[in-house]
Amino acid sequence: MVVATPHAPPDATGTTRATATLNDHLHRALVHAALRRPEQPFVIEAETGRVLTYGQCLAAVNDLRRMLGMPPKRIALALPGGITGAVLWLSALTGGHVLVPLAPDAADTEKARVTCLYAPDLLIVEDEDAARGFGCAAATFVTHDRCHEVIQQARPGGLLVPPLPGKVALSTSGTTGEPKGVILEGARIAWTAEQIRLSHRLIPRDRGLTVLPFSHVNAPVVSLCASLLAGSTIVIARRFSRDRFWEWIERYQITWASIVPTVLTRLLDTPKPGFLPGALRFVRTASAPLPAARLRAFEATFGIPVIETYGLTEAASTIVANPVPPGRHKPGSVGLPIGVDLRICHVPSGEDGLSLEDVAPGEQGEICVRGPGVVSAYRGEAGQESFDAGWFRTGDLGYRDEEGYLFITGRLREMINRGGEKIAPREVEEVLLTHPAVRDAAVIGRPDTQYGEVAVAYIVADGGWPGDDLARCLRHYAAARLSAFKVPVDYVRVEELPRNPNGKINRAALRTRHAGGAG
Repeated sequence: MVVATPHAPPDATGTTRATATLNDHLHRALVHAALRRPEQPFVIEAETGRVLTYGQCLAAVNDLRRMLGMPPKRIALALPGGITGAVLWLSALTGGHVLVPLAPDAADTEKARVTCLYAPDLLIVEDEDAARGFGCAAATFVTHDRCHEVIQQARPGGLLVPPLPGKVALSTSGTTGEPKGVILEGARIAWTAEQIRLSHRLIPRDRGLTVLPFSHVNAPVVSLCASLLAGSTIVIARRFSRDRFWEWIERYQITWASIVPTVLTRLLDTPKPGFLPGALRFVRTASAPLPAARLRAFEATFGIPVIETYGLTEAASTIVANPVPPGRHKPGSVGLPIGVDLRICHVPSGEDGLSLEDVAPGEQGEICVRGPGVVSAYRGEAGQESFDAGWFRTGDLGYRDEEGYLFITGRLREMINRGGEKIAPREVEEVLLTHPAVRDAAVIGRPDTQYGEVAVAYIVADGGWPGDDLARCLRHYAAARLSAFKVPVDYVRVEELPRNPNGKINRAALRTRHAGGAG
């Protein structure tokens, strides 16, 4: 059964029609806000308190577009979050360029990969040393200070520069395989940002906080572009700070915050500030699974609703989100579709060439989506098997309950096959994380001569439990709550789990560690 979002057009595959109407959507929103509320803060830097108003932002976008020159240029952007990075994102999206964002501390190997794939014309970096790592002698470079100077000197009231549709080139996280290139047109980003605005009920008086990097899709789309379309304010932190997070919430009167589960877990170690709930009406999580036990613990500790969402780089961030209050959000569920059609399909057995077929209601299957925000192919010839008759096969497994809420159970490539019986790592991790001695957990498959694979758990302990006692305790704990074949055979204590910048567990790194005999 195909379930369509209430906000989708009648033909959700009609991307061409949607693109035609959305190509200048971000630009029109910026012009509208700059004319109606020029003095309203648009972007605030959390650490410095510097403010960019809507009027200043429009002028800065115009001047930066002039500085960037005639499109289309391929621009590698390696700056932290803040006013400069935000304005550059909007300048590229409305200026006809291809923006290739990456972390400011990216290794030279990652920079060289960007050069190989995209041959950038322009590098926007902190300094000349950062530019050398790209190994791209043909490209010119502009420093952060130069861009900041252009923004500071921009004066509202000049002639508007007509918008041109831009694109963003991103990579998938690559935690289970080789990263794939994703090209997102500005129209796809605008579509998804609009669905987030609607789902989160954002209005001009809202103030959002993001502590997430601008080298990935979440912060620019969920926080920057959705706030722009709402005509509201976004507070951007260069990085998460456990010591300053609640200070920022109170100081800037934040009404919603965008975080990831690892941030939520670290906040659980902080005392509840006396001002809560204050103006804060919810926090939203994305990018990695959020155990239901952690969600309930956060809400019980701080009294703030946690809105779990689910998204993909291939869909410009968010495709499913729990309703915000007064709507009902369900712990353990990532919510309801926004801006996409969604179906749960049987996993094809081999290369049989059969079309996608829906599972029965309530059954587990592969999550498939389509819509104006979803790409129709990866860059080049990669991953063609992920696209089937207009649908994108996410590779994630899940089911929908009787009310349509989506529950994710794991990833196809992460499933552990124990003698023909399938183990979803997330199910086992959810159980282990309910134990008071467990701070973090990850489960992977280990080759086994008898069963083919067995489950092994990596544990970050919360306290000074001796290894043998903890392993024995957790084995009994899991056995009382899981089918026998799902109980991990080993429990390896580690100081921390390897994660990518989005907070997802890097299972490939865990497998490498296990193969090397490291504990």
